[in-house]
Amino acid sequence: MSARPAGPRALATLGLALAALTPGAARADDFEEFGFGARAQGMGGAFTALASDFTATYYNPGGLVLSRHLNLSAGFSFADYQLRFSSQRGGSRVDGRAERIPDLSAFTLGVSKTIPVDVPDRLAFGLGLFLPTRGIVNLSSNADASIPEWFRYGERQDRVHILPAFAVKVTDWLSFGAGASVFVDGTGRTTISAGVTSPVQPEFRLKLKPDAGAVVGALLQPAPWLSFGVTYRSEISFKLDFPAEALVQGISIPLRLETITFFTPHQVQVGTAVNLTDRLLLALDLGWSQWSAYDDAFLVVSSPVAAVPQRVSAGLDDVLSVRLGAEGQVSDLLALRGGYAFRSSTTGSQPGPTNLVDTAKHVFTVGAGFSWGREPDRPLDPATEGPVAARTADDLMRQSSFDLDLFVQVHWHPERSQGKPATDPVGDWEAGGTIVNFGFGFTARF
Repeated sequence: MSARPAGPRALATLGLALAALTPGAARADDFEEFGFGARAQGMGGAFTALASDFTATYYNPGGLVLSRHLNLSAGFSFADYQLRFSSQRGGSRVDGRAERIPDLSAFTLGVSKTIPVDVPDRLAFGLGLFLPTRGIVNLSSNADASIPEWFRYGERQDRVHILPAFAVKVTDWLSFGAGASVFVDGTGRTTISAGVTSPVQPEFRLKLKPDAGAVVGALLQPAPWLSFGVTYRSEISFKLDFPAEALVQGISIPLRLETITFFTPHQVQVGTAVNLTDRLLLALDLGWSQWSAYDDAFLVVSSPVAAVPQRVSAGLDDVLSVRLGAEGQVSDLLALRGGYAFRSSTTGSQPGPTNLVDTAKHVFTVGAGFSWGREPDRPLDPATEGPVAARTADDLMRQSSFDLDLFVQVHWHPERSQGKPATDPVGDWEAGGTIVNFGFGFTARF
């Protein structure tokens, strides 16, 4: 007796079970939205030509050769989301889900150090850590393309990031650096049993594993008051590819489930920094991110023997960004900072079945830095000050410096509206709002 094809009701039940079990796509990351390090965050993220401590592992590894001493850093940040979503037919439950984004709090840790070889500061290394308090890695489900959500925010962006990098000074005015962005990803497998009268019986296995992307940068300093930087960050696209077996009414149906668990696009940042005077610094960054390469934003189910829903394209746009920053040295103790950033929208117009929410964004930042001790950019002279290991505690305090950096960011998403077909379950919608992100960083230089 030949096996009968599985009925549509059984397959529908099976599809719901798979959607409930399978992790959905995680998009972007918190670095791209909020920056990395308190000083950079207070200057609008315009740091490609400025980063010289552990934050250079993200902004531009080539800048590590400017560390000049042993730098130890720690910080904390907190983001409060006040984003709105209102739809024509979605109702309070759907609308509330779209705008209910938990606050983000995270710790940062870092170290950087130069290594003298034939000349001072020839080599350098750095290590940055980003530790969100909501978890090591968060995977959640969203297989229905019509469900509205703010595309670039939420728990699915939260990952522990480890950023090691090395740099080499080629000449007095040119340095190169390379590193990696290491984080946690997942793989797994699932088996679903569904019958006419029996309940769905799932079996699900998930294994976490490390993954990484590349960060490469160059820093050019043709004059002491002028610097240029360029950084490339590779695309990170890790697909959770699930082989699955569905047992429907005693019939085995092979399935494959695919969803991208984490994605950041190819990114290029170019920047310049200019010391207009001894007390005024200006910085400018321009950026491009290839979000159009991310097409599989939803769960994809395929089978050689059964009809399954078709792939839904996200239809994303490449993103352009502009970042401006300024820093004024008020006194030897106090520096004041400010910045502005703009990025274009990822999602663009969505007249089709998807309801991924994003808008163009304006970011306004302010910050302050407090410094104590030796001038941060004056390198230690081992001939007169001795190696670190040979110095007493009093020597270390006298020959060291300490910085406390504070910042506040206001992210403004202007209101946007989207018209939808009459058959769309959500209908026309409007979205907008603000995010307030603030924090501090402490750095000791020895």
